[in-house]
Amino acid sequence: MTPDIWLFLGAGLVGGLVNAAAGGAKLFVFPLLLATGLPPIAANATGTVAVWPAQLPAAWVYRRELVAHGRRLVRQMLPALAGALIGALLLIGSPEGTFLAIIPVLLLLAVTAILLGPKLADLMRRTFPGKRLETAAGVLLFFCGLYGGYFGAGLGFMLLAVLSAAGDDTLGRANAAKNLFAFGLNTVAVVPLALSGLVDWIAAAGVVAGGLAGGYLGAHITRHLPERLMRVGVAGLGLVLTLSFLFR
Repeated sequence: MTPDIWLFLGAGLVGGLVNAAAGGAKLFVFPLLLATGLPPIAANATGTVAVWPAQLPAAWVYRRELVAHGRRLVRQMLPALAGALIGALLLIGSPEGTFLAIIPVLLLLAVTAILLGPKLADLMRRTFPGKRLETAAGVLLFFCGLYGGYFGAGLGFMLLAVLSAAGDDTLGRANAAKNLFAFGLNTVAVVPLALSGLVDWIAAAGVVAGGLAGGYLGAHITRHLPERLMRVGVAGLGLVLTLSFLFR
């Protein structure tokens, strides 16, 4: 194997471990792909395509929990899907300099979402009381889709917060919906990205293979660790990456 293949596998391995621990694989896959020499927008597009397959099993496992709320979920998903398509098209059309300039902001947003975790839903309910919450949820889901199509690190935490607050569901059903939404949004984003010529397919294949191994190892390593400790650890490492972009 060439050295680059090992780097791609390593990026996937770290992403899989992180995803098993607390979520937020893209937060680590993206900078590791940058370190292999890929241009920033190509690294971002490749990372989105590479982490996409891992979301299908999670969505499938929770299919029974989703059936009872199918109509509501379809209605909620429409603005999110529209946002994802627009976000992917914005990424494809973004100048490299503009994308580089906003990377620290995007990374900081991802770190904040991971660190706050379940508290985001409570924050939503307090900010948008009563019937305002349903309208706010539709707008926020559009922006979640926009963010997911454009960058996507920490998207799962954002979706979980909005869906938990808007649906008044148990955490289990909200998590099931989150997996479905994440898969749907990334499916919409992956199509234009795959056709854009930005994706490095060798890198994507390496990340997928490494991610499968990392997810398997991470599930065993983190099974008995406190969830909050893992989330804070991932967010802390993500903050280091953010600062490295700000002060490079």
